[in-house]
Amino acid sequence: MIRFMEILTARPKQPNTSGTAARFERKFYIPASKIAFASHLLAHCCVRDAEYPGGVVHSLYYDTDDMDCYQDSDDGHYARHKVRIRWYDSPNGTPETPVYLELKSKNGFAGTKQRSRRLVASELLGNPDIAPGPAGGILDGAALREGLSQFDYFPQKRYRPVIIVSYDRRRFRDLLTGTRVSLDWNIRSAAVTPRLGPCAGPVRLSGGVIEIKGPSADIPATLRSMALLDTDWSRYSKYGSCVEAHLEGLGSVGRLRPSGRMERL
Repeated sequence: MIRFMEILTARPKQPNTSGTAARFERKFYIPASKIAFASHLLAHCCVRDAEYPGGVVHSLYYDTDDMDCYQDSDDGHYARHKVRIRWYDSPNGTPETPVYLELKSKNGFAGTKQRSRRLVASELLGNPDIAPGPAGGILDGAALREGLSQFDYFPQKRYRPVIIVSYDRRRFRDLLTGTRVSLDWNIRSAAVTPRLGPCAGPVRLSGGVIEIKGPSADIPATLRSMALLDTDWSRYSKYGSCVEAHLEGLGSVGRLRPSGRMERL
């Protein structure tokens, strides 16, 4: 069982998350060659989520002009936030699609997620794998600020759309603890701002990630067999890794993998 030396759980000054249950996220990077084995392993020790067993997840991330959210994540700051709009699969011909404005707040290893649902015109979402829609128009600046205010979050700087990240996800649950487990792979992104340089996308990262989310920092006993994957806990961030891949020059060694994570040959 993996244990951390210390869990810091002090409450952030912004936003107010006093009414939101804290959760712990543990992430394990999986090389591309082991994704099929990881899926088989999770299916053996967990059960598939009955309500949402799998699908495609799309997230439009927002950041400040100074890329504060990215920098805080990259630097490993104790208190950090992410703002995004999330939707699932592709619009199936309906004029409107439900999306979720989400605010993720982290304090050390403990975090919260607040979200609100709203309907938007499907044409605004576009097809992230081909050509993203007018991402800045999913929610305009006023609607974004109003939505964040519902979470008691009042950022001093303006948030603008930065990048759309999409990936395939399979969802599982641990039978004994109810802990949520997901396997994400085929992670790809498209920049929606020139701030990320000339490589607008699409960019596809190598490998995938197992995410374990629950009320405890301990890994459930039933997931100890993950040791067979020869991986360990990391601060893997899809947003951060995708931004780095766009900022790095084409042909750079390791630009499609997390820092320090080269697959063994």
